[in-house]
Amino acid sequence: MAEVIGDLNELLNVLGRTARQEALSQEAEAKRYAQHVLEQAKAQAQQVQATILEQAQKQAEEARRRILAQARLQAQRTRLQAREALLDRVWQEAEKRLQALTSQPDAYAEALRRLALLTGQILGGPTVTLAGDPQGHTLLTPERLAAWSREAGLTFQAAPAPADTWGGLVATDESGRRQVDATFPTRLALARETIREDVMALLEAS
Repeated sequence: MAEVIGDLNELLNVLGRTARQEALSQEAEAKRYAQHVLEQAKAQAQQVQATILEQAQKQAEEARRRILAQARLQAQRTRLQAREALLDRVWQEAEKRLQALTSQPDAYAEALRRLALLTGQILGGPTVTLAGDPQGHTLLTPERLAAWSREAGLTFQAAPAPADTWGGLVATDESGRRQVDATFPTRLALARETIREDVMALLEAS
């Protein structure tokens, strides 16, 4: 009986050792698995972090480019607005000087002479009818028109009524079908369109 009990105790000891070894083995395996899972989680976290950082960098770069593009556009728009404002002041000053010219009879008569000769070259005669603004029309005296006619080699005559403008001349050929608008407002508008780049270049260079 003692021998049987002894064998049973030995069996229990063996079973106990086996159970402890199995438990230790499972614990070690669990630790290894946990460590593996942790390492994988860290790697995934680093990958996610790198992806997020890369995306953030791309978004930041796109935002930077967008801001720069908007800034360039705004700078160009501001420059164009300033340029147009400067040109407006130039033309306003030119208009003011031309209007002042109309109140100086001798100087204005000379300006009308040059305009008359110009319109005479364009229309070619033989008779050109001139109409000035109300003030300039009074300067179209027979004596002046005769002198201008001799200079141009054609006949200038005054229209029955002045032109509806504040300066310059309206010239009409003998048939009445061809007309040259040499009024100050029209010439100023044409100059603004045709020489604005030259004016701007001079302003920027000064």
